[in-house]
Formats: sequence, structure tokens, C-alpha cells
Amino acid sequence: MLYKNVDLTAPVNVSSWRKTTYGTWKVTGDSQAYCLQTISVKNILSFIENYPKKITLTHIVGMCCAKMIKEHPEINRVIRFGKFYQRKDISIFFQVASDSNGEDLSGHTVKNIDKINLESLVKDLQSSAFKIKQGEDIHYHKVKKQMKLIPTIFLPIVIKAYGFVLYSLNLWSPLFGAPKDAFGSMMITNIGGLGIQTAFAPLVGYSRTPLVLAIGKVYKKPVVIDDKIQIEPCVDFCWTLDHRLIDGVKGAKMMQDFEKYMGQYH
Repeated sequence: MLYKNVDLTAPVNVSSWRKTTYGTWKVTGDSQAYCLQTISVKNILSFIENYPKKITLTHIVGMCCAKMIKEHPEINRVIRFGKFYQRKDISIFFQVASDSNGEDLSGHTVKNIDKINLESLVKDLQSSAFKIKQGEDIHYHKVKKQMKLIPTIFLPIVIKAYGFVLYSLNLWSPLFGAPKDAFGSMMITNIGGLGIQTAFAPLVGYSRTPLVLAIGKVYKKPVVIDDKIQIEPCVDFCWTLDHRLIDGVKGAKMMQDFEKYMGQYH
């Protein structure tokens, strides 16, 4: 039995320029654009410290990204056969290292993240991370087992075909092993947990996800506030965008709103 993999609307009318970008760039490689955004997290760290339950910067970022996507639905789309389709929901994929050596990488997609609160997000991610690290995530182990059975030389072909069926044809079946719409509207990875300050993660072609955010580690930096130089704890937010869907104008507005939402936590 086959089902729709992603819940999409009918094709969306887009501008001539947007159609041109589709014909100009491929899904990965030359379609990738990079933006570095440095934000003071002094107030956010205070909020995290005083929050009644254990939370991290990743949780705050996830909530802000959900609001950002809701504010700019044009970036929440999937391209299929040259046409642009609007997603009906907002989902975010959070990457999780399944072992301490970094040999395996998995993650969890929070569905309808714009409709839940911070506490629900924390509970969801903590539960999923525990299952992944304890080897209790059924989907993760099923996909991992399937990948082991495929000779390495054929993996690029299989993965490309996988993405074509799931997103170009928009078909999904429980037999595929992976959960429905496994990667969502965007991906978030916390490279700061690895001690990395600045690095850009690549787009994952077969996921059809047009936006990846890498969160760097907290570091001290001189910033100008009220015409005075102060030392503030800052974080580099490293954005990788699919330029076919998110150009400079959209990217700028999107990141301005992201910083605005981050400023609401104090």
C-alpha cells in the first residue's frame, strides 16, 4: 500500500525569477548559498539558567525557527518536476549523534512544531534522543540495516532513487523503513556541542529540505551596545540555503525575524 509522503497543496504560482532559479541551479552544489549570523545570547543563557526544567540553546533555536518559517511560508516548499508545492505543516529535523565517536548520525523530526510550546519540544527531543542512543529507535535501525545490505558502489543510485520516489513522486510506504517525510521543512544541527565555533552544513539533496542551520559554540566577542563596546557571549548561526527557493531578499528577512524571535527569550 502506498501513501502520500508529504502533505502538500496544489502547485503554487511563482514568479518568472523563481522559475529561472529552478532552471539555473541543481538541488545541491551550485544552488547552495551560505549566510553567517552572529547573535549575542547573553539574555538567552540567563533564560535557560532560570528555566524550571533542563533546556538547551537548541530548543530555543527550534522554537524561533518554527516562528520564522510560519512568518515566511514561501521557504516552506518542495520542488517537484519543475513546480513549487507548499507544505501544509511545519516540521523540523534535529540531528542527533547516536554514538560518542560520531560514527553514526541520526535525528528526529518534530511535526507541527509551530503548534507546540517549549516544554513539549523539550520532552519530545529528550525522548527521541534517548531512544536513538539506547538503540530503541525502530526506524533508525531499520534504515541502517537496509543500507548495510546495499553494496557501497550502488548506494548513490539507491539514495537518489529513494529521494525521487519519496519527494518527486511523493509516495511513501511503511515498507520503506523511514518515517513519512523524515526531514521536514528544515534541519538543525548543534556543532557547538562538538566545540566548533563556525561551520556550514551542506544541503542533503535527497531530503528536498531547502534550509540547514548549524549552531556554533558560545564564545565571547566584543560588541557595540549603545555606542559602547562590551564583551558578550555570542553564537555563530551558520545558514545553508537552497537559492532556488530562498534568495538574498528572503534570506535577509528570514534571519532578521529569527533574531527578533531569539530576542524574546530573556
